[in-house]
Amino acid sequence: MSWKILRFDKYIMSKQMRFKNLYSKPLFVNITSLGLLQIANYALPVLVIPFITRALGADFFGKASYAQNIIAYLTIIINYGFEYSATQDIALHRNDKSKLKTIFWTVTRFKSQLLIISFFILGILYFTFSKVNEDPLLYFYAALINIGFVMFPTWFFQGIEKMKDMAIFNFIIKLSGAILVIWMINTPAGYRNYILILSLSYVLVGIISFVYVIKKYDLGFRYEKDKDLSNKVIRKGAPIFLNNVFVSLYTITGMTIAGIYLPNKDIGLYAITYKIIMAVVMLISMPINTALFPLMSKKFKESVDEGFYFLKKTTTYLLIFGIIIGIFVFITSPYIIQIFWENKSEEAISLLRLFSPLPCLVTIASLLTVQGLYGLQMQKYAPFVGASIGICSIMLALMLIPAIGVKGAIITCLIAVALEILIVLFLLGASKKLTSLKQ
Repeated sequence: MSWKILRFDKYIMSKQMRFKNLYSKPLFVNITSLGLLQIANYALPVLVIPFITRALGADFFGKASYAQNIIAYLTIIINYGFEYSATQDIALHRNDKSKLKTIFWTVTRFKSQLLIISFFILGILYFTFSKVNEDPLLYFYAALINIGFVMFPTWFFQGIEKMKDMAIFNFIIKLSGAILVIWMINTPAGYRNYILILSLSYVLVGIISFVYVIKKYDLGFRYEKDKDLSNKVIRKGAPIFLNNVFVSLYTITGMTIAGIYLPNKDIGLYAITYKIIMAVVMLISMPINTALFPLMSKKFKESVDEGFYFLKKTTTYLLIFGIIIGIFVFITSPYIIQIFWENKSEEAISLLRLFSPLPCLVTIASLLTVQGLYGLQMQKYAPFVGASIGICSIMLALMLIPAIGVKGAIITCLIAVALEILIVLFLLGASKKLTSLKQ
């Protein structure tokens, strides 16, 4: 009997050691740091909402939120696919200073070119889209945020797994911006300044972090350019960029279509619930996925079986966690809305409850897509996945939003994310079977 107990103890110890190796202290620090970064980027703006909605009212808050929604398309263009492709390149070449410099300046130069293109597109929208033409200054203020996205090298810190210092610094800057918003925005007339302050906080943290990275990691302008590597970095991000474009069709297009059919007040209600639920999504999904990505890429490179083991375990844990979060949001929706809205709105409560499964769905979808497809170097399938889901989403939104209002946009989003999970699971299963046959 004693030998069975000893055998069982060894089995438990081996499992514990494997778990500790997978979820190491640096990984935990990176997840925590990225959590702080997401608090700064998403939670702080949400915490400002109670003050802003009372100052601006539903109409002007809806107007400001719609401008942010339109500019989000330009942000997708600027970010390209570098948040994952460049992160992976940095992780793989972190010990080669020459290649680090080439990757860093290739990404920076290309994103700067995309920034210029984005302002050119905004100029076209001024002449072709009535909402931009009605309030061009609002949309210009909103577009300034993209300067910050160009300058802030999140992808670099993710790749070298050094997020702690920049997460703390970023949090301090964003907190200052939130305080300024609360202090300065007191009337509906300040809706443009509200957007301007948010944008400038991103620009400030972007510029300072950019200078910090160059000095800290000796990435000066003088370097031997590796044209092959530079072209590879850009090409590698292309399929991820296409996927991001298609993904936007079911994440932000719902609000875009809603803004065409519905008044600003309805857009304001939708924007509040969407910002709340997306803050939850970003706080639980983005830090985990972003911190895991360099490690997952290494796991799959070293051993496909080990990579799938890691992915399976992580998916199980996050599924349970996501379900708990969804139930919590559903139960506490009345209290959350009471905090964020001056009057307890039954309509807003119902919208938030309808949104409650989204954190779980997005977390799993992001995990499977980012850690699975991208970790296995299967980026080439991403545009096809995104295109299929995006087309279905637009068709659903055009049918449901005119019929049932903003609830149609929410239902469309939930169905689209569930569809992404099913498609990616199919692709990962096919890849695993193919790998087994080769072995």
